[in-house]
Amino acid sequence: MNETNTAKSGSVRPRDGQSLKRFVYESLLTKLLNSELIPGQILHRRAVAEELGVSVAPVLEAMVQLESEGFLESIARKGTQVRPVGQKDIIGMIVIREALECEAARLYCGRRVAEATEELLPLARALDTDATADPRHWNEELEFHSALVALAECRILSDEYKRCIHLNMFYGINRLYPRAGEQGRLLHQELLQELTTEDPDAAERAMRRHIRSGKGQLPELIR
Repeated sequence: MNETNTAKSGSVRPRDGQSLKRFVYESLLTKLLNSELIPGQILHRRAVAEELGVSVAPVLEAMVQLESEGFLESIARKGTQVRPVGQKDIIGMIVIREALECEAARLYCGRRVAEATEELLPLARALDTDATADPRHWNEELEFHSALVALAECRILSDEYKRCIHLNMFYGINRLYPRAGEQGRLLHQELLQELTTEDPDAAERAMRRHIRSGKGQLPELIR
């Protein structure tokens, strides 16, 4: 039987051509990014399978992928839980995000940003107006920064960045970072302007300042 056609009748079904593994993965990721699944919560494969109307096999595959991406972890004699996050995890995420976004900024700064400013500026204004840590805000953050990274025209870089920023969203939505609006967050509109420079070093510095802003003392712990 084709994998995409085995969901139980009456359940939310996979899109045409979407594998069950991908269906389960996206369903669980959405719950993680909407705070429906929180750090420390235990997930039972059979319960997830029943809820989504699939067999246990694609649930296991999806959970393995989410574990490799840092969202879940296996606990002996307990099963799988949403991974609790500590300060070292958050610092590590800042390091990875900086590495990806700063390199992307070096590649796309200047003309590419200038040409995309008209499209990105409304989203930047919306982000600067609303600093609330809710799913809508973080989705806008994802859209804005992913669009910037895409300007580098490097598919591998964009794919890795999306995996990174999803985990970053998870930390933010669960308020594992200090509240950005109260901690000197730099404006996205200013970032856009700074990235129009033709100097890759200046673009990299601007992006690093932006990423580290709004995170309290955490960036100072990076060595």
